[in-house]
Amino acid sequence: METKTDDTHRYITSNNVPDFYVNPYCPIGLGKGYCVQQEIDAGTCFFTGLSCGAKDNGAGTNDYGDVWVPQEDNYKIKLEGDPTQADRPNDMYDATKVDGAKTNGAAQGVAINGIAIQGPNDAGDVSIDEAGFQLNCGGHVTPPMGNDATEGKVPSGPPKYHFHKSPECLSPFTDASKGLSAGGEPYKHAKLVGWAMDGFGIYAYQDEGGKTPVVDECGGHFGPVDTGEVKYHYHSRPIVPYHLACQGPALGKCNGTQSGTNYCHPGCGYQVCVQPGTNEKKLKEYLAKFNDTWLDKYTVNPYNGANTINFGALTVFLALALNFIM
Repeated sequence: METKTDDTHRYITSNNVPDFYVNPYCPIGLGKGYCVQQEIDAGTCFFTGLSCGAKDNGAGTNDYGDVWVPQEDNYKIKLEGDPTQADRPNDMYDATKVDGAKTNGAAQGVAINGIAIQGPNDAGDVSIDEAGFQLNCGGHVTPPMGNDATEGKVPSGPPKYHFHKSPECLSPFTDASKGLSAGGEPYKHAKLVGWAMDGFGIYAYQDEGGKTPVVDECGGHFGPVDTGEVKYHYHSRPIVPYHLACQGPALGKCNGTQSGTNYCHPGCGYQVCVQPGTNEKKLKEYLAKFNDTWLDKYTVNPYNGANTINFGALTVFLALALNFIM
């Protein structure tokens, strides 16, 4: 992996080689195909003529399954995403509307080791867990699409390793799992896992104090990250959508970004989700870099101890003491 930056963007070149051991892989089993029946019935299986472990499957295959083949991908991602951008939320895979670019069309982001982070579904419109695919470190290789029988179809090329679920063998997850005697910090905000195509960071599971992140339908929220800065960011999770269902903030409109299966997170019940305990001053300073009146347009979950919720330009302060309303 090679990373370069200029004043506005991060440029990543990756050979898609995992920096951990990966066994030869068959998604359903040796000698079996590459799609579950639901994908076949829906006509979304590109691999109907393939059998895992067959001798004629081309580069990146052997008698025991499929193995990764180095292949270059390039990404252009903004150094800082703009949460106030007018067309939010947007499709989880988009790059052009957020001034980015990518050679891997299925990527919704890139991990810190250069491996693509793809969406919650495999090639068909079925989530990884619904299909029952077993993954190594949250990822697997694409089917072998570089042989004569499949050449020219989409997707194409030999097996390429990529993530779908949380890459739990990477340091942001393994460090968080250490015991206290080994230097574990269970009450710290999770570390950075990678970057979404819109420029926002993707972090591991936990929030400040070891708490569960309170996220919007896209899977992101406003709040402090591991550096103490308050910003919009996403969190990995062990359930769908795994990383993000749309490019946020969601603003209560995630459903409109979905095609086929809906992978939206339940959200926090408000248009904008802020992690409880977030410093209000830091949040406003962060948003002021883009649009200092943006937050006034939306409903916001109570987050700062004052039970403050915005309804358009009106801010309603809920009384904390019952005697104020009796």
